[in-house]
Amino acid sequence: MRDFLRVLGLAKRHGAWILLAVTSMVVVAVATVFAFNLARPIYDQVLRSSSSVGTTLELPTSGVVAALDGFADRAEQALQGWVGESRVAILVVVLLTIVVKNLFAFLARFSSARFGLATIRDLRDRLFENLLVQTPAYFHDRSIAALVSRATNDFQLLREALAERLGDVAQDLVTVPVILVYLVSLDLRLTVATVFAAPLLFAPVVHFSRRMRARALQAQERTDEIATVIDESVRGIRAVQIFGMGRFMTDRFRLANQRQYLAGLFARAIQAANAPVMEIVGTFAALAVIAYAASQITAGGMTLGDFSAFILGAYALYNPLKRLNKFNLVLQPAVVAAGRIMEIVDAPAAVCDRPGARAVTEVGGGVRFENVSFAYRPDQWVLRGFELHLPLGSTVALVGGSGAGKSTVVQLIPRFFDVQEGAVSVGGHDVRDLTLASLRAQIGLVTQEHLLFDDTVRSNIVCGREGISDGAVEAAATAADASEFIRGLPAGYDTVIGEGGVKLSGGQRQRLAIARAVIQDPPILILDEATSSLDPESETQIWRALDRFTHHRTILVIAHRLATIRRADLIAVLEDGRVAELGNHDELIAADGQYRRMVEMQELS
Repeated sequence: MRDFLRVLGLAKRHGAWILLAVTSMVVVAVATVFAFNLARPIYDQVLRSSSSVGTTLELPTSGVVAALDGFADRAEQALQGWVGESRVAILVVVLLTIVVKNLFAFLARFSSARFGLATIRDLRDRLFENLLVQTPAYFHDRSIAALVSRATNDFQLLREALAERLGDVAQDLVTVPVILVYLVSLDLRLTVATVFAAPLLFAPVVHFSRRMRARALQAQERTDEIATVIDESVRGIRAVQIFGMGRFMTDRFRLANQRQYLAGLFARAIQAANAPVMEIVGTFAALAVIAYAASQITAGGMTLGDFSAFILGAYALYNPLKRLNKFNLVLQPAVVAAGRIMEIVDAPAAVCDRPGARAVTEVGGGVRFENVSFAYRPDQWVLRGFELHLPLGSTVALVGGSGAGKSTVVQLIPRFFDVQEGAVSVGGHDVRDLTLASLRAQIGLVTQEHLLFDDTVRSNIVCGREGISDGAVEAAATAADASEFIRGLPAGYDTVIGEGGVKLSGGQRQRLAIARAVIQDPPILILDEATSSLDPESETQIWRALDRFTHHRTILVIAHRLATIRRADLIAVLEDGRVAELGNHDELIAADGQYRRMVEMQELS
């Protein structure tokens, strides 16, 4: 519940709408009670004539009760003095009251929905912004589909509670005290009896809310499971089909779907039982109140008009209590959703700017790893005492077997992770002493994962940067050997390439990723298997174009092809998290070590 209240706290930004909502709710509450009081002269005139209200109340009254006593009578007398005894006039006043009430009811509902939806929008913005500052490790430990489910399905549950139901509940919370004041003015003892019956109505609320929250959590977790299975199946559709995994994935989906069905069914069973129980308990309470009122009428202590007005008020009191109970069934899933959402919003960033971190506009010098040790998990070292210097303007290639630590080295330079021991420096600055934004602005990264978005070719190259001319975009595409295929697309640079660039071939996607790095014009360029999807001829063409671009830049290359590796000024052979050999191609061949064996094996293959 604490997280749900924190979500409500975000609504403070929209105070004007909250004030409008509350003001409108007060007007609605007063108009509601005023309409009840209009029923007294109507009933008394139409059904029977009655003497003025007598009272059988002999209980000692407080100052508050004394002030309320006779309030309804005075209101009725004032009304009759205004409109006389004309029933038509009274009916006109009733009509005007209903019109005013519903006008302000609209304002109350709209303004409540307005700040509810705005609060949800603000919270979703915060969730997304916090996701963007998390390290890759955060996403390695979580299902992406489950995160998407929280950002969509869980927000829908919050929306139902905040934007669709909360306004009505707030209106009820404002109306109930006003009705109680009015009922006390009619008959204190009858009001006390009515109020004491209320706990009977709330007993089912307490019982059902506990069960509902547990079932809501189960249902939302099962929805995450369904989203995960769908995501894995669609992303891996080729593997599913080629390996005949259709039945296996179908069984997984049906199991998750059945579990979600059962969790939802149990939750609906609780909801279905709630209304009948409330109805039964409410009927017993109403019969008790009516029996007492009948005895008062018989004894002459209450007129039929008073009784009619009281019943209308009591019924209006019962309906809010009933709606509060129904809202509770919506609230419990929303409380669970708020907790799941705030878990993401509150997740601390494992890598962030240090206090006093400096922003740099350019870095001179190369990249240096000094006695670096790093582990993704405790005591499982990927790098241990790692030492490497990438001189300014040089091209350094990393080679080694799987698990040697090549990709880890790449991820430490832009601080996707922080080292546990040692230091990584860029231009003589420890990367931890620089702001993340300024550090990463100095680094261009191209990986074999392509990292393209469902947008136009132009937008994927520009990548959110402002002030980039069409000429610069085309020059970057030419440098990446991409201009020819782009011109052949239906809308050229304005062609939408689909999610992940699905409308392009693997080689085309890789060329766009390279063009994006070129237009960034970074002093440090990291190419992690950047040309792995290209044929040797295309790779040669791209490197020729990049030769002009890479002048005076520090380049780190991870590659397996000998032609790419031989171009490097320096080759570092990694083994067990350390640099086992270091030198240029000719030097390492002459050393007759691991690098030479790797080259010979590749030539044989």
